[in-house]
Amino acid sequence: MEEFLTQLFSGNAFIAPVLFTIIRSLAIVFPPIPGIAIDIPGILVFGWLLSFIYAEIGIMLGAMIAFWIARKFREPLVKKFIPLQRLHEWENKLSENQKFWALVAVRLPTNPLFDYISYAAGLTRISSIKFFLSTLIGNVPSVFLVFYFGGFFFNQGIYYLGAFVGALVIFWIVLRKNIFKFSKT
Repeated sequence: MEEFLTQLFSGNAFIAPVLFTIIRSLAIVFPPIPGIAIDIPGILVFGWLLSFIYAEIGIMLGAMIAFWIARKFREPLVKKFIPLQRLHEWENKLSENQKFWALVAVRLPTNPLFDYISYAAGLTRISSIKFFLSTLIGNVPSVFLVFYFGGFFFNQGIYYLGAFVGALVIFWIVLRKNIFKFSKT
């Protein structure tokens, strides 16, 4: 997939940023699509800074689409991804201000669960504007680090790139186990 995307983005200079942004947003709307598989070709073709900007636009677009899908189709769709009872308990405990900052906090370290959080947030009473801002504030730091260091490691060579991707995978596995352990309690 990465080779195909790299060729697609390289071969279409004028439309490549739009294609990258749309494909990156689809990785949020359809949770099984791994975003990193799209980000790597983006870094290779656009460099770390432009791919970061394009990806962030796509990520935010995808998050908003997932949020609106959850708002439209509610529990019958979202319950396939999210334990709804825990979500409703969480929402009832927090004030509107606390929900905003809790969403920012949960966005900072949980990019592997980003898609699911967007759908879950659509079931809460948080406004679209607050969702957008909390997602942006919570998402930009981690995405920036991934693209900055990813670009750095691409320029250093394959061994550094392998170490970077390996570290991301280990981080994702550890985080995922801990989040799911927390969600079951």
